[in-house]
Order: sequence, then C-alpha cells, then structure tokens
Amino acid sequence: MAALQQGILLLFSAFQDHAGKDLKLNKRELKNLLTKEFGRVGDDKTAEVFNGLDEDESGSVDFEEFIYMVAALAEASDRKT
Repeated sequence: MAALQQGILLLFSAFQDHAGKDLKLNKRELKNLLTKEFGRVGDDKTAEVFNGLDEDESGSVDFEEFIYMVAALAEASDRKT
C-alpha cells in the first residue's frame, strides 16, 4: 500500500474511533481525540478548535472539516523545520 494511502487510512481510523455513529465529532468527541493525540487540551482550546473546524456551523465536525485541521497542523509543523 502506498504511503499516502496508509496515511489517509490512519487519519480516517483516528477520526472514526472518536466520532459518533453519524461519523461526526461533537465537542466532547473532538476533545477526546485531541487529548489522545496531543495530550491534555483545555475546554477553551477545544472550543476554539471546534469553532474553527465547524465550517458549516452544523454543531459537529465531519471528516472533510477534520482534514482541514490536519492540513493546517502539517503546514505549521513544516514551517518549524
């Protein structure tokens, strides 16, 4: 399997592990995902991230919206190197 394909599958798996049955993240689910992947995350930071990701203001974050966060993190990480 190609590296990019593996990466996408890993991202989807992490998302799916925390998403509800509707395959969307609410604030609590997003906080759990962020805490597992990055360590302790406060409620204020979770709300800030959630509000930035919820582009359609549906009250949940779908996989497409989640990918924007991953891309932003990758870009920010690349700038540091």
